[in-house]
Amino acid sequence: MKPIGSLILLVVVSILVTSCGSTNNLTLAKGGKANYLIVLPDSPTLVEKTAAKELKKHMEQITGAEFTVIGESEVNSEEPMLVVGNSNLARTLLPAVNLDNLAYDGIIIETVGRNVVLLGHPVRGTLYAVNTFLEEATGVRWWTSTEAHIPSSKNLQIPQLHVNYAPHLIYRESFYKDALSNSPFAVRMKSNGDFSKIEPEYGGYHRFQYFVHSFYPILPPQVYFEKHPEWYSLVDGKRLNQWAQLCLSNEEMLKEFTKNVLDTLRSNPDRDFISISQNDCHGACQCDKCQTIVKEEGSESGPLIRFVNAVAEEIEKEFPNIWVETLAYQYTRKAPLKAVPRKNVVIRLCTIECSFSQPLGEGDHNQPLRDDIEAWSSIATNLFVWNYVTNFTSYMLPHPNLHTLAPDIRFLIKNKTIGLFEQGDFYCDAGDFVRMRNWVISRLMWNHKLDENQLIDEFLAGYYGKEAAPYLRRYWDLLTQQVKDADAYLRCYMEHTADWLTVPVYAEAASLMKQALNATKEEVYRNRLRREEIPLKFVLLLENERFKSYEKENGGSPVVLPDPEKGLEEFMSLLDEFNVTMVREDFSNNANHRQWIEQVLNDRLFPKGEKQY
Repeated sequence: MKPIGSLILLVVVSILVTSCGSTNNLTLAKGGKANYLIVLPDSPTLVEKTAAKELKKHMEQITGAEFTVIGESEVNSEEPMLVVGNSNLARTLLPAVNLDNLAYDGIIIETVGRNVVLLGHPVRGTLYAVNTFLEEATGVRWWTSTEAHIPSSKNLQIPQLHVNYAPHLIYRESFYKDALSNSPFAVRMKSNGDFSKIEPEYGGYHRFQYFVHSFYPILPPQVYFEKHPEWYSLVDGKRLNQWAQLCLSNEEMLKEFTKNVLDTLRSNPDRDFISISQNDCHGACQCDKCQTIVKEEGSESGPLIRFVNAVAEEIEKEFPNIWVETLAYQYTRKAPLKAVPRKNVVIRLCTIECSFSQPLGEGDHNQPLRDDIEAWSSIATNLFVWNYVTNFTSYMLPHPNLHTLAPDIRFLIKNKTIGLFEQGDFYCDAGDFVRMRNWVISRLMWNHKLDENQLIDEFLAGYYGKEAAPYLRRYWDLLTQQVKDADAYLRCYMEHTADWLTVPVYAEAASLMKQALNATKEEVYRNRLRREEIPLKFVLLLENERFKSYEKENGGSPVVLPDPEKGLEEFMSLLDEFNVTMVREDFSNNANHRQWIEQVLNDRLFPKGEKQY
């Protein structure tokens, strides 16, 4: 498989690894008989040990040969080596590289003679270097946590490698179920966000104290409100202790709030971020002092940033490496006129009001948020963005936003974004090509300069098969063009597709999916395609009346409607087969939507009680 990344410079084939004879000893291409070694520091870190283990496992799978892991003190200098980790040997081989000052999550992959050095930033960079080497130099592809392409080569040619790279985003999280279910896969996707819960041997993850909406968790009304109602928002002449905020101009409240924050961080010293952010509602304080600040700043973000800055100043004295995150969200989204966020403060914006048929940086749909992002970028050192990449009302509906993913990431990075939380279908096992979305988004967050169309094409061919890929590409191009032509405001809460998906275009899309299936013979690929049929089948059942109306009004239709009972039965069988129990966002414990969605569809298909449920 041809490497797709732009990180590695391929110069000349420098090493040829072969397995020969019944003992599978590794030799050099010119006939040498030295073992090919993986060399660790004599006192390796947990991550370096994991990196060597992963490299050994995959190289042995690829070549059929045996790789030996040794410490650097055991090295015979004449033997070719894969040098893993920040060892004295690595420093000797790379005298011009300052290994003590590597950028966060940065990697180095360097050919030195017959050796390859693989290392990175001490937190998890060495493991990232090994995974990048396996992807780009050998052709390994991890499509999902359980599905991969591991090439087989008895004559593995390792090109000369010259990589010194660090991602722009220090926090990267693709919020999909499969992406967060498995530490090795999360690291292979180079995800490091709070929800990934990556184990220490795989480099751990960025830990948030709180995650968002933390005013009441830090200053609980049930503890303080009775004695200090003045610490909470004054709304319409009344102090409120629910569905409201704090009185951000109250100096005594600030002291207690700051004390609680510092106590919390002392109890949780492993945190990288702490959220000092408004509750998920309106209810800003209307007291005279707060509103005087609002007038001075031209925005409700004025009191917020002044308050957060004061807390962040105290945090920095004791915890200089912790990022203090706050929201620019809903009523605080507009940047202030005077207040400037401190250098340890990260401003997090959200795309919840946006249209996902247009990129954030283009078109008129998202002009208001674009203006706000650029305004914050002009005064803040760092931004963090909570981006929405699915349809939370219905994971199962087609959601043609694929063309916006890469431009949005690039626009956000251009505007000082250091953290990106891409919220996808975390609660669902199927959805609208969610495995491809996770793979493409993850790679773009790691390197936003990659060609998104090349990434999409590679995933389609590699995961669904070369026979199906051309039809699937046409399918996505069709839906993308349709949502553009319709100028639809594609929200992250959509109840149907009627705003953009016409009946004739639906028919063409269904035909392309059918052609992809008909062209595919291998059962593993066919099963993957059958899962991706679910959104189209769902549209036909959920919006059955619209399709029937089209047929009646036009004297015919390009879409043949299935028998309602049979169509519903087949659809529910698909959900069962692919373990789909949740079809929308739902925070309740042990949620299961199977019975609910069957009832919804039954009501749509048989509105007059034609069938007893």
